[in-house]
Amino acid sequence: MSDAEADSKRWGKPAQVVGLQAAISVTVAALALMWSFDEAKAALLGGMVACLPNAYFAWAIARAERRSRRYANAEPEQAVWAAGKLLGQWATKTVMMAALLVLAIVFAKPAALAFICGFGAALLTQLGAPLLWRRERVRGP
Repeated sequence: MSDAEADSKRWGKPAQVVGLQAAISVTVAALALMWSFDEAKAALLGGMVACLPNAYFAWAIARAERRSRRYANAEPEQAVWAAGKLLGQWATKTVMMAALLVLAIVFAKPAALAFICGFGAALLTQLGAPLLWRRERVRGP
């Protein structure tokens, strides 16, 4: 098994989605480079504003998944606690994204259309990514 395959197994689909988001962000920035360098920077900034919080959340999901294997036969209270913690991490991701949006707009003052295109492409990638991977079928007894 190669290092890439081992990382894929360790981090799972969420990390692959973040990687795809980053690739799409770079692609949108490369397309925006046809207009100007400032447009390309704005598109890349918009994509990274969407990717960075999702990278945090992918990391949090991978950690939670590793922990859940250890507590496979845990009490129901621990499962509720884990779900609450995951919800808190999702809220952290959402606050991070909002804060990054504000910081990027206030301090970087990016070109609006390119920034929105980069940000939107990254978010749409997140929504469309499940269509790219085959779903593993669960076999019955």
